[in-house]
Amino acid sequence: MWEDSFYHLASAAARQHGMITSGQARALGVDDPAVRHLSDAHLLVELDWDVYQVAGSTTGPRYAYPYAAWLALSPELFAWQRPASPPDDAVLSHESACQLHGLGSLADTAMVFTAPRESRAPRAVRVHLASLRPEDVTVREGVPVTTPHRTILDLVRDWTDHRDVGRAMFDAVLLDVVDLADLHADLVPLAAQYEFPAEGAKFLGYFLPDLPPGSLSVPNQRAYARLHWPDRVAAVRNDLLPVTGDAQLSWDVAAEIVARLSPVSQ
Repeated sequence: MWEDSFYHLASAAARQHGMITSGQARALGVDDPAVRHLSDAHLLVELDWDVYQVAGSTTGPRYAYPYAAWLALSPELFAWQRPASPPDDAVLSHESACQLHGLGSLADTAMVFTAPRESRAPRAVRVHLASLRPEDVTVREGVPVTTPHRTILDLVRDWTDHRDVGRAMFDAVLLDVVDLADLHADLVPLAAQYEFPAEGAKFLGYFLPDLPPGSLSVPNQRAYARLHWPDRVAAVRNDLLPVTGDAQLSWDVAAEIVARLSPVSQ
């Protein structure tokens, strides 16, 4: 009997990164006493409110806990019964997204999601009501999560301490998981309301004072130079244009030269 119950649960859990909810177990004909028995036998490990991980699952804690919290938002539905498009469902976001992406050092006792409609939130879960675009969402080890770019915008809009935003931004730029130019462009319209400088050099000095431009990817080096030393980039570009004959190439090469040769202290 127990062997059959465990087989049914493990088979379904294999399609959900090794996890199963009590509601899903009941749908498979495995009642709560059977689930508790399997838990007491250490064949199931409770990760969240009525969400269990099958013993031997290879999903590590970094992804298992947010995925368990995601399952707990709709515990009666299997993952394959949830909306196929991640933005149509709950998506890990804000501080929890930072933790999943390894950005900054924000801590939150709650698991944070963004969803397009109101839903029941289990214990230790916060849900922001907002619509996300497909380009705002990625999937990491089965966990739907806001992209680093969208995550930083969400932190700002949620009035997160700017020092914490800066730490997350520092890691995102250094890890090359955001485009600094695009991020700055999307933050500029928020500057007045959320009280931070929008102008390039001041923006960098405010959020990213210790960012080493020489350690960045080439696109982010160019973006850094254009923000920090726009006059120098323009001057070098004017010298290069007659040589390259290509306006965009001249801008790119000029920005890269300035980024590599200009010390941050100047």
